[in-house]
Amino acid sequence: MKTFIKKSKRFFLFAVMVCLIISGCSNSGNKENTDVEKITVADINVFEGNFWRNQALTDIMPYWIKHSLDTVDGAFITNFDRSWNQIKGTEKHPSMISRHVFGYSVAYLFTGEEKYLEIASDAVDFLLEHAWDKEYGGWYNRLDKQGNPIDSTKNTFVQFYTNTGLSLYYLVTHDKNVLQYIEKSNEIAETKRRDPINDGFYNILNRDLSVKDYGKNFSSEVVPVSSYMLYLYLATRNDKYLHQAERIMNIALDKMQCPETSWIIEPFDRDWNCITRNSGLNTEINIGHNQEVVWMFYRLYLLTGKKEYLDSTMAITEKIYKWGVAENGAWYSSCGRKDPSMHTDFSYWWIQVYGNMFDILNFKLTGDKEYLDNFKKGADFWNKYFIDKKYGETYRGVFLDGKIKDDIKAASDKTSYHAMEYSLLISCYLDLWVNKKPVELYYCVQSPQKNEKFYPSPIEDMSIKIEKVTINGENWTDFNKDEAYINLPKLEKIEMKVVLK
Repeated sequence: MKTFIKKSKRFFLFAVMVCLIISGCSNSGNKENTDVEKITVADINVFEGNFWRNQALTDIMPYWIKHSLDTVDGAFITNFDRSWNQIKGTEKHPSMISRHVFGYSVAYLFTGEEKYLEIASDAVDFLLEHAWDKEYGGWYNRLDKQGNPIDSTKNTFVQFYTNTGLSLYYLVTHDKNVLQYIEKSNEIAETKRRDPINDGFYNILNRDLSVKDYGKNFSSEVVPVSSYMLYLYLATRNDKYLHQAERIMNIALDKMQCPETSWIIEPFDRDWNCITRNSGLNTEINIGHNQEVVWMFYRLYLLTGKKEYLDSTMAITEKIYKWGVAENGAWYSSCGRKDPSMHTDFSYWWIQVYGNMFDILNFKLTGDKEYLDNFKKGADFWNKYFIDKKYGETYRGVFLDGKIKDDIKAASDKTSYHAMEYSLLISCYLDLWVNKKPVELYYCVQSPQKNEKFYPSPIEDMSIKIEKVTINGENWTDFNKDEAYINLPKLEKIEMKVVLK
């Protein structure tokens, strides 16, 4: 993989799109977000894909490049406060590293800039060398700064999210060695992590792949689909992964949906008995997880055409819009199961971007422009309050009035991933579905076989076609426009630009 990138190119940054008026911000709890723009955001065209690509390349990735690279031991530093001071421990999490691989892979897709792919490639090498258990298989939970395992158990959340960045990296590079590791990890999930009696995935395995925790929750059930399985299917077009995704989501809907309220609830014991917690309080229903379930069914519908996926999630969609979003476009973190009007007064960064994408998917499926109005509110809230105008990147959480709740920039669960996945998908959704404009993306393939099929689309729309392909600066015509795949030539290295429409 390190042979991918040998020469450097000049690194371009896009011009910042809005003027900023910045003032100080308290470091205490319930902080006032005084760094937001004092000018209106009405002149920003959030419906243009280029807006989100530019945001990714100016407000997000430069700060990770500047601060998070571990130039001594490899991969990335885990924990930073708002102003990028390193905090807490120095341990590394394979799931965190892989989610950064996702972010850098997106940046390469947008630009073709080799620096991004070089960083991603080095992080992949670190993962394969240090994070994979060479005796039993599977990804270690945690590593020390140098990459030695310090927690050898196999948490399901870690296993699935470590496959995430690797899957998008494979879509960009067709690195067959990386695909082998994803497939081995996926096979462990199917043979060791899956409950042979009640189905679903156990929460935690021991190092030797015996079961440590038989419980089940959202992160051990739905996450494989949302994190890597659909990207893996799009890149390989292997029906095995699509069928897996369908099975997983149908089980999740069957076992995790509350029959009285229609909400997706959690957690569960081995036999799918819900473990009640905080009954009646406003922390019981996770709005983001409910969005995620419906979003995965929307994506499966677009891939399969099975209308039952829309019908079966209609009740959840209605509840999400009734109880999950504020008038100003902020998505609540959670609400009550018995009384959904009892909701939290804040949102997290990942829930806000899921909500914004949720709106565009609903527009795609219905054609109702009301969802575009909803998206505009949510996008404005994101741009005004979640993007840190002073120190870059995003806040972890903000209150519904925009004040800062949690300003940590990096942790084991907060990386470039969610913001960069949002930038990738929302820019493609908007240009292809709303603006009816072509999308230009970049890829880099090492030593492909002659006529190796390459599927470039990163989104779940089987109607997308290939308009134009350039390989190593020359026009390439050997592609199937309607089925959207490219027949690659046998070359040592391919730098490819693809236009989708």
